[in-house]
Amino acid sequence: MAGVGRSDGGGAPLHAAAIVEQWQERAWGRCDLTAVDDLIAEPFVRHNRDGTTKRTHAELKADLREYQKVLGHPVIEVRDRVVDGNNVWSRTTMRGANLHTGETRVVDWIQVHRIENGRIAEVWTLHAVDADWGC
Repeated sequence: MAGVGRSDGGGAPLHAAAIVEQWQERAWGRCDLTAVDDLIAEPFVRHNRDGTTKRTHAELKADLREYQKVLGHPVIEVRDRVVDGNNVWSRTTMRGANLHTGETRVVDWIQVHRIENGRIAEVWTLHAVDADWGC
């Protein structure tokens, strides 16, 4: 699947899985909101238990700021990752702490990221808080 994504800075195209890996590491792990500008299509489409929403970069950055209050700078463990064409399927665990209370949180995710023109254009996501699907 060479040529799917954006450059790694050295001119080589990023594989779809590398785009998702950068997104999780930068936006979630380091709370680097510039990852939105670098890795996310606009509009960005998110499907979750609440339905489907389209987000601009500004809206997605605001969402991430809120999520970061709950998880801080989480440790991210990718338990499974499969690439199927432009779709990247992941099972991921994030362990972090609430920035205001210090309470630890574990969030497990099942996500499918769709890559289009080297950016994450769409995600389908389900999560469970403090369920620890770590088996």
